[in-house]
Amino acid sequence: MSIRKFLSLLLGTVLVLGAAGIGLVYTYGRAHTLQAREAVVESDVSTVGTPFGGSIQSVAVRAGDTVVAGQEILRVQSATLQQALSTARFSPEGVGYHIEGEDVLVFTATAEGTVGRADLAVGSFVPANTEIATVEVAGTSRITARVPMTAADFARLPLGSPMTVVLPDSTEVTAEVYDVQFDETTGDTVAIVRARSEDLAAAGTFTNGAPVEAEIRLDDAEGFGSWAARQLTELVTPDGATI
Repeated sequence: MSIRKFLSLLLGTVLVLGAAGIGLVYTYGRAHTLQAREAVVESDVSTVGTPFGGSIQSVAVRAGDTVVAGQEILRVQSATLQQALSTARFSPEGVGYHIEGEDVLVFTATAEGTVGRADLAVGSFVPANTEIATVEVAGTSRITARVPMTAADFARLPLGSPMTVVLPDSTEVTAEVYDVQFDETTGDTVAIVRARSEDLAAAGTFTNGAPVEAEIRLDDAEGFGSWAARQLTELVTPDGATI
């Protein structure tokens, strides 16, 4: 066999093996990950509401401001408050509020967080039992994702499994799955998967409900085929990039 034929045969073999390897790596990636149908960033929300109707006397914060527990949010002046106090039907101080004078309710944040809503104008009237502001509580951010999932997939998704998340500003973070529940309201098999990440707080402030992209890595009961594919995966993506 001539050197030219040998080199051609060798090149053809390398190309075939390379294509097969790429196919195996792709198959490995597809078999070991689940793509979320939809996913959002969520946080616990503390709601500020007034039990008495009245007018907005002042607003001390704006949406997006960071507040600490006890910091003033806004004030409501209410004539009906004075009547309630005179009949001892309302405590002058409680969680998230205190009273100044005889007719002003001062509302304060009950926890550290970010103001989500405080858009009422000074002088506007608010009815009794109205939500007047919200605070997204710090340290409670999570990813909630709707993920198509079979029973076999669920068996390979232990708590603590990694979720790769691409945030609205294209920042990528890794979260840890802490809750998986199946959505029984739909006809197809969809799981609600929740994950947390300390990197979310460092990544910035996002509106509650902001959409993100999410992908879950499944556990691998590794056989030889999976082992070989993983070796190829590590060669093709040495930085650990997700396929």
